[in-house]
Amino acid sequence: MAAFVSAPDLTLTHPVTSIDLPSGGRLDAAAVLSLREPVSSAVADGPVLVLLDVSGVDGVSPSGVAGLLDLLRVARSRGGDLRIFGASAALQHAFTALRLDAVTRIYGGHDEARGLLASQAS
Repeated sequence: MAAFVSAPDLTLTHPVTSIDLPSGGRLDAAAVLSLREPVSSAVADGPVLVLLDVSGVDGVSPSGVAGLLDLLRVARSRGGDLRIFGASAALQHAFTALRLDAVTRIYGGHDEARGLLASQAS
């Protein structure tokens, strides 16, 4: 298993990109594959904070979790971060069962995910 780079200290000078998963979707290999290009493009020029809305996720597959962790690795390897937000019982269950809170967390909403950024800058 690949090592993860710890979450960087980002300042408000870093660009913020929001990416939404389709409403009512399943987080599986296909869904993550559709996110790979936007995330890779967002971080191509350096550190960026990518906000991923998972509020519409109603199912999660093991390949979806693995792919999500890979997206997190891609963002962090470029000095940025991927912050997941939104109420998804399915994803929260997967995070709890797999103890992924040691790697990242699911924020309650867009403002909370981005608001954490503002508190780090002060």
